[in-house]
Amino acid sequence: MRSLANDVGVRPATEQDMQDIKCIASTYFLDTGGLEYRDCIVATLENRIIGIACSKYAECPELHTIAVHPNYRGRGIGALLVRWLGLTLFKGHEHIYVRTTAPGFFKKMGFVALQNNMKKELWTDCAVCDRFNNCKQAVMRLELRRGEYADNGNNQHL
Repeated sequence: MRSLANDVGVRPATEQDMQDIKCIASTYFLDTGGLEYRDCIVATLENRIIGIACSKYAECPELHTIAVHPNYRGRGIGALLVRWLGLTLFKGHEHIYVRTTAPGFFKKMGFVALQNNMKKELWTDCAVCDRFNNCKQAVMRLELRRGEYADNGNNQHL
C-alpha cells in the first residue's frame, strides 16, 4: 500500500469534529466517554477526517485514543498522528503512556512495554479495578526526548 502521510493534513479537532471522532473510534470499539474536542487531533484527506488521536492528562500524559479509518490503515497515518501529538499536545512532557490491546503498533512507534503493575501506579481506575488480573491491556511508554520528538524548531515534517 502506498503511504499517504505526505498528502494528509493534521490539525486540532473542533467541536464540529466530535461526531466523526466518535464514529471512527467506535469502529474499533474504543471508549470516547469524557473526551473533549480540545484533547483531540484529526488527520484529514481532501477535507474528510480519516484518523483521530486524543490525549488525557488526568493522572499522567496519556495517549487515550488513536484510530485510523479502516480504508486508510497501514499508510503511515497513525505514525503521523503520534508524532504530531508528541510535538504539540504533549510538548514539555518527558513521556507519553498508553494502555493498549495493540502493542505491536505502539512498539513500531518507539513505545516500550512496562510491567503490568505500572498501570496501578499510573491510573487510579486500574488500581481499583476488580478485573485487573484479567486485563488484556498492555501498558507502554514513549520517551519524547528522542530525535523525532525533540523541539528543534524545525517541524516541517508535520
